[in-house]
Amino acid sequence: MSLRPGLRERGYFLACRYRPEDDLEVAAPRAADLFSRATVREKELLSPQICRVVLEPATSLYYHAGQFINLRRADGVIRSYSLASVPNLDRYLEIYVRRVSGGVMSSWILDQLEVDEELEFQGPLGRCYYFAGDSDQPLLLIGAGTGLSPLLGIVRDALHSGHVGPIHLYHGSGSRAGHYAHQQLLELAQNHTNVTYTACLSGARVREGLVQGRVENVAFAEDRDLSGWQVYLCGQPQMVYRCRELALESGATPLAIHTDPHDSGGAAVSEVSGRGYPAPDPELWAALEGGPLLTRILTDFYDKVFEDLRLAKFFDGVGKPRAIEKQYNFLYKVLTGRDVYFGDSPRSSHHWMVISDDLFDYREELMATAMRKHGLAERLIRRWRAIHERYRQDIVKSKPFPKVIDGVELPLDGFGELVLDLGGVCDVCENEIPRGESVRYHLRLGTTYCHRCMA
Repeated sequence: MSLRPGLRERGYFLACRYRPEDDLEVAAPRAADLFSRATVREKELLSPQICRVVLEPATSLYYHAGQFINLRRADGVIRSYSLASVPNLDRYLEIYVRRVSGGVMSSWILDQLEVDEELEFQGPLGRCYYFAGDSDQPLLLIGAGTGLSPLLGIVRDALHSGHVGPIHLYHGSGSRAGHYAHQQLLELAQNHTNVTYTACLSGARVREGLVQGRVENVAFAEDRDLSGWQVYLCGQPQMVYRCRELALESGATPLAIHTDPHDSGGAAVSEVSGRGYPAPDPELWAALEGGPLLTRILTDFYDKVFEDLRLAKFFDGVGKPRAIEKQYNFLYKVLTGRDVYFGDSPRSSHHWMVISDDLFDYREELMATAMRKHGLAERLIRRWRAIHERYRQDIVKSKPFPKVIDGVELPLDGFGELVLDLGGVCDVCENEIPRGESVRYHLRLGTTYCHRCMA
């Protein structure tokens, strides 16, 4: 990560790298300083729904193929688009825009944007790009829709950099027109023996040269061991997060999985109830000795968490034994399917916590270390991690989620009262609370108080 020279000249710095020697006065960045200008040099409708746009930045831009830029319209509307161009191969920046139903920016780009018109952009941003180093390392790339754009750049960049390891690229679409780079990718695979390209069509009628099925199902049908692979996942968030779960189960390490979820809006946060529970895993539960080994692992894990400056702050007001008990009961329900967990869903219990992907991964590494310390088999560790991965969308966020109960959005702090539909446990006296009893609960922490402890 680096700053443009112009920003450095204005006194900007990266907080993650700067080491102050004296006291500082820090101000928020000016929005105008963070955007550059670019001119539209080409615009090509590849289908009624997909448009290729070529941009010439006003000043030279250092970027990696696969990163994204934020385009800003004159009225201030901003959207993110991944770069399909490669710095050392292409003169200009290239993006692909898919028409989103009701999309203000995408409809404007497809229907009104003209060649020679100017736009403002911010970036490059993102970490989903080719990492040169091990040219023999296998690469797995999975994209859906215009999620192909960054993958196209990554594959071309890898080949240009001399990558000789196998490259498996899967592109999924719900329609034949969605395979907008099909011929280009066929030629790429024909010209490079290490490239395998699979076009997946989720529709009912499949033409020759396409494989029927959702791209994530097709890509993981071969049951590969992804240990030592680099994995790139781009497209709609649900597909990306599902593929991430499957990649972890298949042996990929978290640091080797690079993602670029294309979030076009969708349901409001208050309408999302969370991921629910996966199918029970009797083999993993048996390996955990039906509970005793799980207790030892969680005890060791939370010993580390409560000593960790990055994680301990999320447990203010919650004792270590209670934290262990809640996680134990949650995993007991997940792994066995038995209704022994009466707490909030992962989304509700973490709704107020601002947690980054990096912090989520850091927490998972601590948990994996505890599992290995207690001798759990590596393939079972992968399955456990995949279960946690299922809830990444419910936990990772840049600002708090509202807490929603019975469709009602609640404040982020303070107390509320409700009647339990299921039994629970008081977080103060730890006595059981029967179904139908009124309880008081903290809106942010989720701690629950029985009628004796409400005061």
